[in-house]
Amino acid sequence: MENYKEKYEALLAQFEQYKKESIKWSVEDVMWYADDQGMKPISEQDAQIILEEMIRRHDATIGITWDVISYYIQEYKSNQ
Repeated sequence: MENYKEKYEALLAQFEQYKKESIKWSVEDVMWYADDQGMKPISEQDAQIILEEMIRRHDATIGITWDVISYYIQEYKSNQ
């Protein structure tokens, strides 16, 4: 049982560090942006797919900006 507790504590420490060092985009951000820009509303499921694609293809020299989010929303809609 001690091994489980050690693993749990290590994961908890990693999570605490992640919370301090990360910039987070959410499904809600993607959905809000589409709505704010007058685009056709997108579902939570579609926003999740868009967000996962942005993360998968992330370019650290550009980052994820509102322009990048707009690009991925438009790309996703054009492939439907």
